[in-house]
Amino acid sequence: MNIITRLGLALCAALLLALTAGATPARADWLKAETPNFIIYSDGGERPLREYAMKLEVFDRFLRMRFGVPLDRPVARKLPIYLVRRQGDLARVQPGIGESIAGFYYPGEEDIFAVAVRGDGESTLLHEYAHHFFFQHFSAYYPGWLVEGLAEYVSTARIWPDRIQVGAHDEGRASWLTNVQWLPMDVLLSSRFGEIERGIHQATYYPVSWLLTHWFMSSPERVVKLEAYLGLIRQGVDPSTAMQQATGLTLDQLRNTLRDHLYGRIELNTYDIDLEIQVEISRMPPSADDLLLLGQRLKVPMSKENREAALEETRRLAGRHPDDPLALLVLGHAELHMGDRAAGEAAFTRLLEMEPDNVEALQFMAMARIEDAADRPDERTDLMNRARGYLATAYGIDPGNYLTLVLIARSRSGAPGYPNDNDLATWEMAFIAAPQLSGIRLGAGHAFLAAGDKATAIALLEPLANAPHGGEGAESAQTLIDQANGVVREDSDDAEPEAEAAAAD
Repeated sequence: MNIITRLGLALCAALLLALTAGATPARADWLKAETPNFIIYSDGGERPLREYAMKLEVFDRFLRMRFGVPLDRPVARKLPIYLVRRQGDLARVQPGIGESIAGFYYPGEEDIFAVAVRGDGESTLLHEYAHHFFFQHFSAYYPGWLVEGLAEYVSTARIWPDRIQVGAHDEGRASWLTNVQWLPMDVLLSSRFGEIERGIHQATYYPVSWLLTHWFMSSPERVVKLEAYLGLIRQGVDPSTAMQQATGLTLDQLRNTLRDHLYGRIELNTYDIDLEIQVEISRMPPSADDLLLLGQRLKVPMSKENREAALEETRRLAGRHPDDPLALLVLGHAELHMGDRAAGEAAFTRLLEMEPDNVEALQFMAMARIEDAADRPDERTDLMNRARGYLATAYGIDPGNYLTLVLIARSRSGAPGYPNDNDLATWEMAFIAAPQLSGIRLGAGHAFLAAGDKATAIALLEPLANAPHGGEGAESAQTLIDQANGVVREDSDDAEPEAEAAAAD
């Protein structure tokens, strides 16, 4: 057999293989990894996904060791993370996202999740997971500079299967420290990031926060001083005064000390990690290639134009996968909130016939009845009872699901005897599951204030009121705190609690 004949046979074999492959069931590129603290989706292969999952678990173990969280404390909810191939894939979840962004964390009422570009987005993911971690495990108030400084401090970690190294600087942040004038120390200590005027001062907020945190964390003696500073802050001492009392340095001396620390030898700390974790890998259905990221986009606020485009795209792509559970879930979501509500409910009804324990479908059906109750007050009692029926089923399947708990609590708002002990317990469980959501803190704060528990309400609201990126939620929380303390603000209004919670979300 000559070479021409062999090549011809090989070509025929290749064509036959291609034709037969088209007749076999499609395989999705997306894999799902589940660990004790994370659910990670990736279209990049099993081995790198397993390695990434292990790195995140090592990072979580380090945070627990370093900040005194019990190693065996289970999380109320595993954090979903979506790893994508390239920066452009981020726009499939958040249209219009900046080209320089390699990842983001989104805490919303319908979902709390993160998306990152594999490799490039690692430091962003570690920074945002640090915020997530501290919100999940610590309810005490921390000043804005420390919230961001701690996240910056750990975001540059280098991670191996058995150890982690922290303390390295970020080149971009360091350039601001060496090339421009820093924002004043008293402004850093007393302001949230969003309160600082855009420009050089705002640009140096993160770098100086990192440097001050790094200086504190580089010495056990200075960690004690940091704890003393936080104690003074929580007693109501002025931030600048508290810093001077805790460190024994004036603000000018502190600035000079930080400059010396910056130009000295930056210490890196290495921690050994003894960890054995089982990573469970499963393959997503073929519909995931079309609909997994699109389903997350529906949970992120969008402009009217983007909503219309998302609805059209959902209808087109879901049509490729008739009677597929993921397609029905995404289609039902899009139709219910953006298109034909009847079509949305039909999709969820079909999905629940196939999967009676689908918690998301149950939640969406409850939301539809709650919306109907608002539009048809004469039928409110019946509609709210039907909503609570869906929610009771969802609660029985997953008692710790924060959205189920929030919907149950809100469905009781305004009812006779609200808030009773059960209502307060429901808000408390929702807060434990998702303390980073401003709507939960505001809803719980209102409920505890209405029940006469001022101390608990303020403890829930203070971290939100002082959050570095708190926005409207922070303003609403501060208004409630002022009301609890009998302080009248000139710019306060009488917004309804549910309106404030919705605005915050």
